[in-house]
Amino acid sequence: MALDIEPGIAAEGNPALIKIIIKEMDGGTIPFERFMELALYHPEHGYYRKSGRIGRQGDFLTSPTIHPMFGWAIASWCEWVWQQLDEPDTFTIFEPGAGEGTLGTAILDWAEARKSNFSQSLRYIALEPNTEGTDSRIQWLQGNPSPVQNGIVLANELFDALPTRLFEATERGPAEIHVRWDGNNFVEVRGNITVLQNVPTKGRFEINGKAWPILETMCGLIKQGAILLADYGYEEEKLWAPWRLQGTLSCFYHHTAHENPYRHVGEQDITAHVNLSELATGLQNFGYEQLGPTPQHEFLTKLGIGDLVESARSDLGSYFERRQAFQTLTDAGGLGKIQILAGLRGIKGTVPGFESNEPT
Repeated sequence: MALDIEPGIAAEGNPALIKIIIKEMDGGTIPFERFMELALYHPEHGYYRKSGRIGRQGDFLTSPTIHPMFGWAIASWCEWVWQQLDEPDTFTIFEPGAGEGTLGTAILDWAEARKSNFSQSLRYIALEPNTEGTDSRIQWLQGNPSPVQNGIVLANELFDALPTRLFEATERGPAEIHVRWDGNNFVEVRGNITVLQNVPTKGRFEINGKAWPILETMCGLIKQGAILLADYGYEEEKLWAPWRLQGTLSCFYHHTAHENPYRHVGEQDITAHVNLSELATGLQNFGYEQLGPTPQHEFLTKLGIGDLVESARSDLGSYFERRQAFQTLTDAGGLGKIQILAGLRGIKGTVPGFESNEPT
């Protein structure tokens, strides 16, 4: 005998979260930005509130999870900044969106193993509202820290995970996309026409209204040192190219990419590429010399990550593990196409990883 096995709203994702979103809609609509915010960041049921979302067992990979080599390379860059500041006794690394602390652990391991004064001066503060990692050397903080004299802010794939506004160009101007519940599914509806300058006149596009104020806060955390940003993104000319009619919104579920944010709600990542021109302008406006963007594969290669592979040749197991990680981290079609931006304050001279770029 066949049974009624229809899953109801469970087919769309987390039932508890879906009910919360529907209740907030109250029979009407909410902007896509708010839908994305609830799907990713709801205090109890949001996607980023659960552990295990990143890595081979999760939904997507990030550079720090591939191999500690990535963190070792970033650690060497941080040590260089510390040296340019005359090796201060206290040097703070802030990492907004630190996740479970994989990058911080690799950096601290590298510093401690070298037994230098850099390790003694180092404080690592993870600014992470979702999950708290287990590395006791890292200070986990959910609020806003006090600014420090010397330090670095590291943000790895932070901005592309922020809720974004979604628009569709019309003959009358850009219409903001809203979302409603039709009784069975989440569906899109066009909202009001919005007055925006210098935006695409055809197709769909995203605008991240949260990026600028977050960058401003980050830039205010240190009085001298550096900001290092790594994100999927394009400069504005490429981001809003005439042929890019569907925007850049993507979803990741069990390492499968697709373009439907209304499935697996609360159980999948939703992301949009970053406007690198906006971040570059922000770094300059907030008092930093700006370098980049430069692709991650070029940045890591210039730092010498290939030498880490060759140094392990005496141990074939380690050598092949590092070689595979190197290929993944520098794959120009994958993680290697992540773009690196830097902002410098109180530092002069040629900057590792950006040798072909001049400060602006």
